[in-house]
Amino acid sequence: MGLMVHPLVLAGDLVLLVVIGYAALYALQRVHRYSEPLNRFIVVVTISLILATFGRLLDLLDDLMYLPRIGYLLEYILYFFSIVGVTYGVLSYISSIERRILPAPPRETGSGSLSPGGYLHIGEEGIVEFLSSVDVPTLVMTRSPWKYKELKNVQTLWVTPVGEEGVGPTRLHVLLEAAVDFMKGSGRLVVVDCLEVLVLYNDFAAVFRFLSAMKDYAISSGSAVLLLVEEGTLEDKEFNLLIREFKPVKALASILRTSS
Repeated sequence: MGLMVHPLVLAGDLVLLVVIGYAALYALQRVHRYSEPLNRFIVVVTISLILATFGRLLDLLDDLMYLPRIGYLLEYILYFFSIVGVTYGVLSYISSIERRILPAPPRETGSGSLSPGGYLHIGEEGIVEFLSSVDVPTLVMTRSPWKYKELKNVQTLWVTPVGEEGVGPTRLHVLLEAAVDFMKGSGRLVVVDCLEVLVLYNDFAAVFRFLSAMKDYAISSGSAVLLLVEEGTLEDKEFNLLIREFKPVKALASILRTSS
C-alpha cells in the first residue's frame, strides 16, 4: 500500500469524507424528530449521505492502493443512488411544502354560473356570507385566512411577509401563478382580499400589472376576479385607474348568476 495520488488530492478526499460523514451523522440524529414532510426528507437525505460516505471511503482507498474493477463499479453505484436520493428528497420536500401553501386546483366547477371579468367592491362586509351562498370554486388571497376556513368551496392563499405557510406580498409572480393554476383547474372566482398589503409592499404600477394579467386570464378561462378595496387604501388617481379595468359592483351577488 502506498500513496497513489498527490498529497493535496488525498487531503481533499479526507476533508470531503469528514464533511459528508458528519452531515450523515447530523441528519441521522434527527430522524423521527419532526413531523412529515420534513421527517421523510431527513430520512431520504440521511440514507443518501450514508451511501455517499461509503463512496468517499472507496475514493480514499483508491488514493492509497489499486482498486479492483469491482471497487470502481461499487463506487459508481453508491454515488448514483446517493445523487438520486438527494434529488428525490429535495424535489419531494419542495412539492410537499407547495401543496401546503398553494391551493390545489379544483376538480369540479360547482353548480353556480358566473359572469366572467374583473370586478371591484368597496369594503369587505358581506364577503363571507356571499361566498357561503354560492356554489363556485373560489380562491381567496388574504391576510386573514381564518375568516374563510369554514367555507366549503373556498381555498385560501395566505399573503404575509412572515411565516412559512404563506406567500410574501412582494412575490407577485407566485400569486399570479397560483391564481392561473387555480383557474386552469376549474376554479371560477379569485378574490383579492389583501390589496392594501400588496400596495404597501410594491409600487402600484407592479400591482396593477399583476391584477390586469390575472383578470385577462380570468376572462379567457370564463372566470372572474373580485377586488375588495377598503376606502382610503388608494389615491384617487390609482382608484380611477383600477375602476377602468375592474367594474365596480355594489351588490356582490351581481357577479354571479344562479343556474336554474
